[in-house]
Amino acid sequence: MIGLHEVSFSYPGSSALLKQLSFEFERGFFYGIYGANGCGKSTLLKLITGELIPDSGRVDVPWQNEKQRSCQLAFMEQNVPEHLPLTVREVAALGRYPWDRSCHAERGKTTEILDRLGLLVCADVPYEHLSGGERQRVMLARALVQETPLLLLDEPASSMDIGFQHHFYKMLKQEASAGKCIIMVSHDLFTAPGYLDKILMLKAGELFQHGIGKEVITDENLREVYSLTD
Repeated sequence: MIGLHEVSFSYPGSSALLKQLSFEFERGFFYGIYGANGCGKSTLLKLITGELIPDSGRVDVPWQNEKQRSCQLAFMEQNVPEHLPLTVREVAALGRYPWDRSCHAERGKTTEILDRLGLLVCADVPYEHLSGGERQRVMLARALVQETPLLLLDEPASSMDIGFQHHFYKMLKQEASAGKCIIMVSHDLFTAPGYLDKILMLKAGELFQHGIGKEVITDENLREVYSLTD
């Protein structure tokens, strides 16, 4: 679904952040991207969205314009907004914006997703009254309401308690099994790997290792990628 072909990228005035990175992301899989701070994880997501353009190489995507992209891609960014003058339901319903659907259909889908995320009880509560973890769940609801085959997530569970993290990752796993391509940047090396289909580990802008969890999340790889010492 998404193809990276020898992609390199650097910000102005700095050395290369990503270096000849190649990988194919397919539908039906839940991917996790790991690596130390500054290794290019979030930049990689922005190259997929088209917010950034590679210095060399190419990113193959299944859309040709912004309208098509909004129907193909939903993106939950790392920093969720704190202040939105809307209710929880209204924020989640923003995900229907790319689609020409009736208000009735929109409300039904939004209600379904809010219920799955345990947010229906606070659907009419002002978004600004929520905790950080609850706001992350609302942003996920908005992304899922958008009903796109590709979902990008940047540190989506950083404010969630461990109990809800399990529910959160299980839900994403189910979405991937139903045919979505889900790509998540994360620092969660404890809970998330048990739900991921494939893990990519970056080091200094290069693809250091990829595979299933037990093949990639090893003591040796963690020491190498995160510069851990005994």
